[in-house]
Amino acid sequence: MKHRVLLLGLGFWGRNWMKLIHETDRCELSGVAGAEGELVQMQKEYGLPEEICFTDFREAIEKTQADIAVMVIPGVLHYEADKLALEHGMNVITEKPLAMNLEQAEKLLTLKAQHPTQKFMASQNYRWRPHNQAIRNAIRDGMIGDVETVMVNFRKQEDLQGYRAGLEQPLLQDVCIHHFDLIRFFTGKNCKDMVCRSYHPSWSIFEGRPNTEALITMDDGVQVTYTGSWAARGRETSWDGDFVITGSKGCLTLDANDDVWFYDFHKNDAVVMASGAQQGVKLEKPTMQHTEMAYGFHMMMDCIENDQTPETTLEDNFKSYAMVCAGLASVESGKREACK
Repeated sequence: MKHRVLLLGLGFWGRNWMKLIHETDRCELSGVAGAEGELVQMQKEYGLPEEICFTDFREAIEKTQADIAVMVIPGVLHYEADKLALEHGMNVITEKPLAMNLEQAEKLLTLKAQHPTQKFMASQNYRWRPHNQAIRNAIRDGMIGDVETVMVNFRKQEDLQGYRAGLEQPLLQDVCIHHFDLIRFFTGKNCKDMVCRSYHPSWSIFEGRPNTEALITMDDGVQVTYTGSWAARGRETSWDGDFVITGSKGCLTLDANDDVWFYDFHKNDAVVMASGAQQGVKLEKPTMQHTEMAYGFHMMMDCIENDQTPETTLEDNFKSYAMVCAGLASVESGKREACK
């Protein structure tokens, strides 16, 4: 079967989705919505017929017979677009942000419950990278024993594209969802509560506060220390961040080269001075037919064909988004906040 896809949004990620849809032989583009200039560019590049191009996402949903709606429009429009797409019988793939606040995300859960046969998934593309799959597989195989602590360090220079420049909490509101979701993905635990603070380095070109630190408690007492800067000067991490995940048998690390290392635990009878000499074992990364957005896209099509449930359902992604909301609430209150 050919899945009919409606693409809403033609910004940076929307154009990436357009390329993916165009190159995937399991689907066909049945409609697209974007700004007039963006549509003209896509019509020239992909030869899109005029009748499937819309400047109003509402009209696109109402007039397009699609199986899957891909939401890449601004976050303030997501709820309305999600509602319309579900009411028109479509399955939904959404890019971040899931919602504009926790209350709106809870309304999405209620809305989706009214359409139980339709699929709704978030595109959590960081999960679907070979190095992150290698970490999850190693933890599931018991390589480091039960996970008890996670340390995350993220460092990137500012990126003020689009709406980011005006965010009060750029890192928390835009990037942390990926790191928080990876923490849940690796540990298999959900967040109980966190205390969080943010601040603005003197040199940052963001108006808001791009540095964030958090102490997070997950289920079963797993403790997470998160340090992030979206105003880094000097050495940077990857967008995934550097991870150290520790259990009783040793630890797994993820570095800026996307390499995963296992360090076994051996009790030393004396203080080790040359700690840099420790030898880790580099883990092999699994071979994946699809990665990133393509992995999620094919997952959705598989789930529709086989009546299965996507990995990153709305209900699952709500738990990652709730971590962001708890962090924002803690920054505002100065107190430890519970995570829904």
